Amino acid sequence: MTEVPYLKPNRLADVIAAIQFMSLNVRSSQPCEKWADYISGDKGKADHWREVFDDHPEFFRKSPDNVDHYALIWRRASPRLFYRKEDRLLSKPEYDQLSAEERTFVSRVRVPDAEIKTLIDIAIELHAKAREQHTDWRWWVPTVASFVGSLVAVLLGVAFGK
Repeated sequence: MTEVPYLKPNRLADVIAAIQFMSLNVRSSQPCEKWADYISGDKGKADHWREVFDDHPEFFRKSPDNVDHYALIWRRASPRLFYRKEDRLLSKPEYDQLSAEERTFVSRVRVPDAEIKTLIDIAIELHAKAREQHTDWRWWVPTVASFVGSLVAVLLGVAFGK
């Protein structure tokens, strides 16, 4: 049986931490090394965070144009109109007037608090469902083991009883 991502130790906490940080960071997409440094304070944990992001495509996606950049899907749904230099949202005409160099300071808008709560609630619900399914799967193990044990006993009794 394959390991369910939400049942990995500390996984829910990691998903919630990533959602919170990636929702509010001024940059919507960054390499795993940067996310690792920001979220856990250790660039060396980039592989850990890459695994978290890859295991949870319901929240995180690898950016198609950058090999190791990841982003929160919720942010990728919004247009790139947030001008980091002035901490404000641009209109489309304002964006169109920016030079190529100035466009490097444009990102996607941060996720509002209410929507962050929604994302965290979804993560908690998915974790709870994964635990429930894992627990539900095990209820029949003692029954099957008892049946198999009885069957083996009967077969051995028949084989050695003659």
